[in-house]
Amino acid sequence: MPPADPLSGVERVAVVLQELGEEAAALVLREMDDALVTKISTAMTAMRNVPFGLRNQVMQRFVADMGEQGLSGPALKFLHRTLINAFGEAQAREILRRLARQNATRAFQLPAQCDPQTLAVQMANERPQTIALLLAHIPQEIAAEMLTFLPEELAAEALYRFSILDVVSPNAVLELQQMVDEMMQAAASGGKRVANLGGPKLAAEILNQLQADKMQQVLGGIEAHDSPTAEKIRENLFTFPDLVRLPDAALRMLLREISPELLAPALRLADTELKERFFANISARQREVLNEELTGGPGLRRADVLAAQAEIVAVALRLAEEGKIAVRASEELL
Repeated sequence: MPPADPLSGVERVAVVLQELGEEAAALVLREMDDALVTKISTAMTAMRNVPFGLRNQVMQRFVADMGEQGLSGPALKFLHRTLINAFGEAQAREILRRLARQNATRAFQLPAQCDPQTLAVQMANERPQTIALLLAHIPQEIAAEMLTFLPEELAAEALYRFSILDVVSPNAVLELQQMVDEMMQAAASGGKRVANLGGPKLAAEILNQLQADKMQQVLGGIEAHDSPTAEKIRENLFTFPDLVRLPDAALRMLLREISPELLAPALRLADTELKERFFANISARQREVLNEELTGGPGLRRADVLAAQAEIVAVALRLAEEGKIAVRASEELL
C-alpha cells in the first residue's frame, strides 16, 4: 500500500476531484451539503500547486482502495456512489479505470535493453493473467513482437486476458515491476514506455502489428473459448483488405507515404477490387509499371507479401492516428 500522505481527508478528496475533472467534480459537489462543499472548494483553491509526487501518492491510495476492497472511508465511498449515480455504472467504472491506468502506467518502467524475445522466454512459464498485465504496461510494438515468440496457445490466452483486463491495484503493478526486473537481471547474468490497460480495442492494436497469418492464429485461439470477445477485437482490427473502404483522397495520401517498392508485393494476394482501387489512384505510367510487376515479376514468398501488406497497414494506421485519414466507418474527419 502507498505510504501515508500528510493531507487531511478533505484535502485528499480535493485532489481526487481535481484529477476527475471539472464535470465530474461539479456533479459530486452538487450532492454535498454547503458546509462540505465550502471545505472542499477551499481546499481545492489552496492546493493548486500540489507536488506531482504527493498528488500521485493520493491517487495511488484512491485506486488501491478501490481496486482491492472497494472504496474505503466515508468520503471515498460517497465519491464512488455519486459517480455511479451521476454517470451510470459503466461510465463510472471507466472514470475509475482511467485513473487506475494513469497511475499504473506512471509506476511501471520496462528495464533498459529489454528485447522482446528475451522477455518472451522469461515470461513463457508465467500465467496468462500475468502476461496480460505485462502487455498493458509495455509499448505495443514490443508487445506484438513478444507474442510472436510465445507458444501460440499461450499467446492467444494472454491476449484474451488482456482484452478483458479491468482495473488493477498499484500493488499488482509494483509486483509485476519487481518480477520483470528480477527476470531480466537473471537473463543478463546467464539465467534462463507505457501502454494503456487492456480492452478489445487495444488488443486489436497489438494484433494489427502482426502479420496476417499470425494475427489469424492468435485471434482463432481467442475465438475458440470466447467468441463474443473475439468478435469485439475483430471489429477493431484494420487489415490490408480493409483498405478498399478508404476514399480516393485517403488512398492517394497513403500512396504518397509508403515506399513505392511495397505496393507490387502487397497486391500479389489482393482481390481484384482492391487492386482496381489502387490502379485508379496512380498515374498511367505507374499503372503500366505496376501491372508489369504483378503479371511478370519474380515469384515472392508468402511471408514477403504479408510483410509488405503489414508495412502499408502500419502507415495507414499512423496516418489515422495523426488525424489525416479515417480508417474505420465509425471515424469521421472534421
